[in-house]
Amino acid sequence: MDKRTRALVIFSVTFVLVYNFALWYASRLQDVNSIVLSVEENIPFLPWTIIPYLSSGIFFWGTFSLLKNAQQLQVFLKRVLFMTGAAGVIFVVAPLKYAIPRPEIDNVVFRGLFYMLEGVDDPYNQSPSLHVAFAFAFWTVFREINSRWRPLIAIWLAMVALSTLTTYQHHLIDVFAGSILAHVTFLIFPSQHDRSYLRYKQTTNFLYLGGWCTVSAAFIIAEYVSVNWLSLLVPAAFLFVLGYLYQLDKVGFLKSETIRSQFTERSN
Repeated sequence: MDKRTRALVIFSVTFVLVYNFALWYASRLQDVNSIVLSVEENIPFLPWTIIPYLSSGIFFWGTFSLLKNAQQLQVFLKRVLFMTGAAGVIFVVAPLKYAIPRPEIDNVVFRGLFYMLEGVDDPYNQSPSLHVAFAFAFWTVFREINSRWRPLIAIWLAMVALSTLTTYQHHLIDVFAGSILAHVTFLIFPSQHDRSYLRYKQTTNFLYLGGWCTVSAAFIIAEYVSVNWLSLLVPAAFLFVLGYLYQLDKVGFLKSETIRSQFTERSN
């Protein structure tokens, strides 16, 4: 068994044990709360999005198969194990249940896929959404490949995350929590690169984490205090844009670091 297969087995066993224990625990409780924001009334049910939702499992196989470098494999395994473990603790300490009834599904294929999903999953283990957190983790690997398919992979992973809402599997708060969990994980387990690149990546993740925290605060405070708090979406957008621009400037940033180091060496 090679390292990639061994890592996939380790993750799979851990995920099954943690996820199913949390499901079992929540299903035995008499009263499990739900957090539903009023804005979710406008989220449509799209049965066809069960396809990207279920594709998350395929991405695990594809991601582990791409990781040929031992350090990259180790970092990715630590990340998904941490996400699974941290989410499992939250599932047990603060269990939540999905509260919106799913409409009838006319299409026989989609109905069959939902029936298959219901056979292995219950409406618990809601927040944070591991589908969302894992989608971010997948992208950290797929964005490094040089392929014309990369933009389509990015779009598909975005669909994986959004499908948690349109399949009526997760509430909006779960998506926010999954996004926050992902970027906290990236900060705890950074990529194995040189120091200048590491500082760049950590700064980018801090900006994205701040953006997701601000978005979460905007919707939650607007729900329970005043809708005027949605104005927090403006600084959240600023943080996301700043993080994205900082990410785009990676080459320029690294060049400036290289030039600075060369100048320092010559001066010494």
